[in-house]
Amino acid sequence: MGVIAKHELPQNNWPDLLKVLNDLTSSKAAHEREIGMCVLSIVASAAAKALQPHLGSLLTLFEITLHDSESKLVQFYTVQAMTSLVDYAGSDNVKHYQRLVPQVLDFIRGLSANDEDSACEAMELFDELLQSDVSILVPHLTYVVQFCLELASNNLLGDSIRVKAMSFISSLTRLKRKAIVKQKLVLPILEILFPILCSPTDSDEEDEFEEQSNNPNYYAAQVIDTMALHLPPERIIPPLMKMVEKALQSDNPHNRKAAYITMAVTAEGCGDHIRNNYLPVMVECVYKGMSDQQHVVRGAALFALGQFAEHLQPSISKYHSQLLPVLFEALARINEATKKNSSIVIKMFYALETFCENLEKGLLPYLPMLLDRILLILNSNVDNGIKELAVSAIGATANAAKEALLPYFPAILEKLKHYLTASHTPENAELQTQALDTLGVLARTIGRDNFAPLAEECVQLGFDLLNTVNDPDLRRCTYGLFASLSSVMKEQMQQYLPNMIKYMINSLKSTDGVKARYEEEEDRVLVFDSLDDEEDEEKSEEDITECYQDEDDEEHEGIKGLSVENAFLEEKEDTCNSLGDMAENIGCFK
Repeated sequence: MGVIAKHELPQNNWPDLLKVLNDLTSSKAAHEREIGMCVLSIVASAAAKALQPHLGSLLTLFEITLHDSESKLVQFYTVQAMTSLVDYAGSDNVKHYQRLVPQVLDFIRGLSANDEDSACEAMELFDELLQSDVSILVPHLTYVVQFCLELASNNLLGDSIRVKAMSFISSLTRLKRKAIVKQKLVLPILEILFPILCSPTDSDEEDEFEEQSNNPNYYAAQVIDTMALHLPPERIIPPLMKMVEKALQSDNPHNRKAAYITMAVTAEGCGDHIRNNYLPVMVECVYKGMSDQQHVVRGAALFALGQFAEHLQPSISKYHSQLLPVLFEALARINEATKKNSSIVIKMFYALETFCENLEKGLLPYLPMLLDRILLILNSNVDNGIKELAVSAIGATANAAKEALLPYFPAILEKLKHYLTASHTPENAELQTQALDTLGVLARTIGRDNFAPLAEECVQLGFDLLNTVNDPDLRRCTYGLFASLSSVMKEQMQQYLPNMIKYMINSLKSTDGVKARYEEEEDRVLVFDSLDDEEDEEKSEEDITECYQDEDDEEHEGIKGLSVENAFLEEKEDTCNSLGDMAENIGCFK
């Protein structure tokens, strides 16, 4: 019906439709009103533009249907129809829409107690208003924000609706930051978000800050991150630091963890303000946090240190003598840390890598202790995931230390060869990929003369892997190794190029990981035998490029578009980058 209405209503070829809908929505029978509003919401979704001339009368109808005390479905379909029609509100209907906002909020508040999924769907109206016509929301902005904070803070509700409420706050911060500041909403928002961040989560025992997009605790941190990126630092950091200071003094480890996560997520957006006003205090806090008795706190402190090392340069590097020994001590206790909580190890290496890469020559005094710790890990009986992190840390260290790493090069090379010549299995696949990547880093950083004797052996190693292993990640890292070797071998690489290029071109041509997306069965039933000129003009360029245009090719019939798995897409991207590097390093030749 929606598709038919899209084509027939503009030509006034279906005058009975609106009359039937009016009769149904004004019926005394609740089930008829439900059918009427359901059909109207579908028509609005498919043919909103065609309903634009009738929008005034429809909004008058919505005022009535939003108060339908007999049927929540009538109210729900009303909100759906309103959402579909937002783009066509126009200046004439803004005030009418504005009058409906409080009614919609009251409806969603009641709906959230019994049907959270439908409440989440109804809240899409506010997302559409933000994107399309935020002026409708302006008179009610404080009320809408308070409503969202009310939902977000209610731990009796499910995660989805609490996250949905916070996502509106996040979008509002990005799109209307001046309004948030002007209406003094920063502090009320933070006073709700920080306690959510302090709450325990089911993931605390496994991984306290890995991405969990539907977790209120995680999402609260993301909203604070967004606020730090988009709001003036002097508006957000002072109130947050008061909360952080109080939380750090708490006996509750989750409060202390929240304090460190807050410091971490504000480092990027408020970096200058932190460097100029709070860095010594924050560094001292993180220093203490890395030795906290509770693993959730230590993990958060390590995460904060990694964020500081990434976003607070060069100021944070001045504290290397205070912070690096603590990290090295943590590396020495890695077996103990792994048994208690493996996520701490991940954050430990994250902090270590970001610190080392940015410290550059300042890392040299610590090189013996650091490499001894890393090689000890590689020689120990830890799982491959930990070894992968250690191998990655070697690459970060090489980027900073360069030729100063030479005394440790033989021992490192021995471990990398061991990983790369082992049989490829699902258990060691990521370790092999990381070993290839680190070998490429060493080729670029250890010095051309130092690596040159190993170059041909590494080329052959790459060919052996390409011949025996069918894995997109390993192929892209092998091509990256070839690119690194080209900076060492230069024109001497010419003899290997035909074989290398053959593999790389095959990767670019490959359709592995490419999947056709077929139209749903109901979408494949054509209402009309052919499309008229007007519909052809309305078809977007994206739709045209996604669809196969050869109608005679039965093989492609019904294909709506294509999708490519990330690993294969990354393989193609890295292949192009490697080809470019090789062309630059080798140059042209006859």
